[in-house]
Amino acid sequence: MSKSKCPHCGAEMDPIEMPLESSWGGEIHHVCFNDECCYFKSSWTALENQGIEQTGYRCRMDPRGASGPMAVWSSDALKDQVCKSGSQS
Repeated sequence: MSKSKCPHCGAEMDPIEMPLESSWGGEIHHVCFNDECCYFKSSWTALENQGIEQTGYRCRMDPRGASGPMAVWSSDALKDQVCKSGSQS
């Protein structure tokens, strides 16, 4: 299976397993962890301008191919959630 690419910067996106408690219930989503991605870099100011402080977002793609924002609280947030193996049992 080919890796998803970020529509904003073209970087390969990494798979993360969404928490079972979330509305995504354990699905594998792909997230762009490129710290130089324009979508990520501009998100901090965009949210601050809306009165939302200390929050940014990264591009997230669900298993159906739909993309949207994934809220993060730092540049390292969620990086430890990347799935290490290609298969889940």
